Amino acid sequence: MKKYLFFICISSAMLFLSACSTCKPVLYPNNHYKEVGHDQAQKDIQAAIEIAKKSGLDDSSTSNKELAKSASKTAANTSVNTAVSVASGSIGSGSVIGATGSGLSFLIDWMFTSKAPKPLFKKHVELTLRQQGYQILGWK
Repeated sequence: MKKYLFFICISSAMLFLSACSTCKPVLYPNNHYKEVGHDQAQKDIQAAIEIAKKSGLDDSSTSNKELAKSASKTAANTSVNTAVSVASGSIGSGSVIGATGSGLSFLIDWMFTSKAPKPLFKKHVELTLRQQGYQILGWK
């Protein structure tokens, strides 16, 4: 039982840490960046993101369909694992291990799938920041 609790705790921690990561523009430290400082630059990035959202642009990642496919595969795998466990007579530990494996598979897939916003949203944010004097290196 302690093994299962350990896996659940590790999975939850990984999910929490990866959920906190979102793509944002990375700025080159040019003269404007140096004048305003890091804190103001981060506020300007957030303001540019909000302006793009208020303009009606979607900031969701382009990988939502891929994640939906992965979630349905995970559900199917969990169902098959449970059915096999029932058929083999080891419904307790077998189904728990199968469900944990399927959940971890989805979690790992989700963590490493790109969470970059859609191209039009990125262009809007970049244009807003360029007009303020920033130089964008890319997104991270």
